[in-house]
Parts: sequence; C-alpha cells; structure tokens
Amino acid sequence: MAGPAVGTSNVGLFAQGSALAEACGCSDSTNISLASLCTGDSIGGIQNNYSGTDSGAADTFNKLGGTNNPILGTSTDNPDAVYLNNINTAPYNMSHTFGGQHADLGGGGGRWEAMHLWLLILLHLTQL
Repeated sequence: MAGPAVGTSNVGLFAQGSALAEACGCSDSTNISLASLCTGDSIGGIQNNYSGTDSGAADTFNKLGGTNNPILGTSTDNPDAVYLNNINTAPYNMSHTFGGQHADLGGGGGRWEAMHLWLLILLHLTQL
C-alpha cells in the first residue's frame, strides 16, 4: 500500500495531513529536521527514523511533482535522479518535495488479469 503524498499547498513539516514527515513515514514526533527528511542523513546532530514498507527520506520518493513544485510541475512516477538529487542538496526546499510519495507502482494484475477473470466468469455461466 502506498504511503501518503506530500501536498502541493499548505504543507507542513509534521502532522498536517499532507506533511513531509508523514509522506516519508517518519516515526519521530520531536526533533523533525527538514534536512534529515530530505536526505536520510544526520544533519546538525538530528537524524530522523522511518518505519513501514513505504517509507524513507524524500530523496527516495518514487513519485514526485505536481502543482507548485518548482522542479517538476507534473506528477511523475519514478522521477529522474536529477530531481531526487535536487531534494537532497542544500538548501533543502520543502517545495521541491511537493507531490512526493513512496507510491505502490506495482500496478497489480492490470488489464490481463481483469480480462482473464471476466472470461472465467463467462465460461462458468455458459456451462450452467
């Protein structure tokens, strides 16, 4: 399951409903550091911790961008390294994380599985 996304306006650092710390899966409730959330490193003696499968520093988002994001104006799956490197380079800009998410991009079964299921149902119905 995908983690929450960083919002694209009125974004907080922690506990704002679309906050950066939530999107990163940060398990800390105090000493939240923008630099540590962006890089995953200890900066200024603060290193944030992450929990869950869809978590980690913002420079590991696999979905990024959208409205108000100055480095990537369109929501993009698996953004190029240049955008992620921009996030983990000082000065750390919260706006560069807008739309960021540890998304579940696996896609599931997709069309083929849905069609296969439909064909099995039809086959079953024709045999009744």
